[in-house]
Amino acid sequence: MNMTKNELRQKYRTLRDSFGEEFIQNASLLACENLKNSKIFADSDIVLLYYPVKNEISPLPIVDFCLKTEKTVAFPVCQKESSTLIFKRISTIDDLSQSSFGLFEPNESCETVTPTKNTVCIVPALLFSRDGHRIGYGKGYYDRFLTDFEGISVGFSYSALVLDKIAHEKHDIPLDMIINESEVLKIAKKN
Repeated sequence: MNMTKNELRQKYRTLRDSFGEEFIQNASLLACENLKNSKIFADSDIVLLYYPVKNEISPLPIVDFCLKTEKTVAFPVCQKESSTLIFKRISTIDDLSQSSFGLFEPNESCETVTPTKNTVCIVPALLFSRDGHRIGYGKGYYDRFLTDFEGISVGFSYSALVLDKIAHEKHDIPLDMIINESEVLKIAKKN
């Protein structure tokens, strides 16, 4: 039985909502360790992260390590007018504050970062597939951002939210990797 994107969202949002705090913390720490031990992370100079909401797996445990190793750390700011994302550099987690969307975003005084080929973008979504596709939340912010992104895109998720396949459109851009608490999946790109 093939489920629509909305049916998948509903089913897996319910699953994610059932995760307890201890499970979320442990999975987040393990996923961050897998990221930290990856070659793409070691070779990066800029790391684009997100602030977790609604039981998302958290990339926050890696922030201090990034800052100590002098990587540029940036978080997204939603541009309502254009429905796009920009990323702003932080020097401490205290540079984030709650926005009108209810998300934690960098303060206005933080400088905008221009991604390079040595940038790793940690991408949130509800579901990922083992071939690099994703089902987000339906707003398309990351879809638009990834269209021109030249760095390495990494889906960050719980292993229970990584499916073998999910329906996708021809124009959808697959991610380069999926990292969760139990594995690092490198995606073979089709040219």
